[in-house]
Amino acid sequence: MSVAFTSFPGLPTSVAAARRFVAGILRACPEATAPEEVVDRAELITSELCTNALRHTRSGDPGQTFTVWIRVDEHGVRGEVHTEPVRLPHLVPQVVESHPWCESGRGLFLVDQLATKWGTLSPWENGVYFLLAWPQPR
Repeated sequence: MSVAFTSFPGLPTSVAAARRFVAGILRACPEATAPEEVVDRAELITSELCTNALRHTRSGDPGQTFTVWIRVDEHGVRGEVHTEPVRLPHLVPQVVESHPWCESGRGLFLVDQLATKWGTLSPWENGVYFLLAWPQPR
């Protein structure tokens, strides 16, 4: 199993840096070659979760950070976005239905559609994880 993590400043430009970090780890991992479809999905999921971290947690406040973890093994990838506490107490990430003309509010819907599984980290941690399983050979 390979594990990599790094922290990013709580700035909008960090979302693209987090995507590049995840793609780079997946493409360079010695344990398993990530299919390009998995790399693409991981990049998009990371982008959505990091954007939500900046928008809904104190990670987006001046001087704050968020951390991205990637674990890769022969079964797939687990990504985590660790954040500062949420701005509103008891705010739990969940998929919501957005109006078709809204320009935001679809991030977790995309995560839900693309990830094998996703959810919040343990109660003593702030953040969200996702799993992407490798496609099984036929």
